[in-house]
Amino acid sequence: MKYSAAIDLSGKFAGFALAETGSGKLLLAEYKPMHGRNSAGLSIWMLELMAEFSVTPAAIDRWTVGGGPGSFTGMRLAAALIEGITIGKAGVKTRCVPGAVALGDVSEFDEGEKTASVFDGRNNEILLFELIKRNGEMIPTGKTQVLDRNQAHEYFAVCSYRKTAALSYEAANIEKVLPAAEFKKISWAEHLTLEKLITCRYKDFDNDLTALVYIRPAVFS
Repeated sequence: MKYSAAIDLSGKFAGFALAETGSGKLLLAEYKPMHGRNSAGLSIWMLELMAEFSVTPAAIDRWTVGGGPGSFTGMRLAAALIEGITIGKAGVKTRCVPGAVALGDVSEFDEGEKTASVFDGRNNEILLFELIKRNGEMIPTGKTQVLDRNQAHEYFAVCSYRKTAALSYEAANIEKVLPAAEFKKISWAEHLTLEKLITCRYKDFDNDLTALVYIRPAVFS
């Protein structure tokens, strides 16, 4: 049997999900506090979770990496890990899918309705990633923003959403930037819903693990 997996290291938690490729049956979706450079145990943790179902990396033929936005270091580490596991393996496909699509409940939105995932951008700024519901799933519109408090008030004065989504552990910093009326519209999630990364249909498996979301330009040394 072949399996599909999703991994994310863009925030304060590492996330790993595993499903049967054929049936789509979700076997596990687990989260563990782990951030960027403090992720030395990521591969061991993944192997331990897979072992509970007698699954080895060789049995996984579809890998999805959470592509952000979020920690540049975490995103690159997750992508590099999966690149190392899959390089040269025939029949194995990989892709990056923005973690922003794995926030919020798709059933809350009408077809064609726009929303946004909002992230703490540090430095009293937020990162905004706009989405639209197409064919029953949320997909990127291509619009992203880095907004400080003044810019956020200007943006939402002309571009308001019925609902938005954000991670609950970033609430305090997001509240400092968002207008109060917009902050009240947020649906909070403890983690990204990794099964949404596994099952998303809009993004092909293109074997490009460099397609990470850098709303603010990344700095490479």
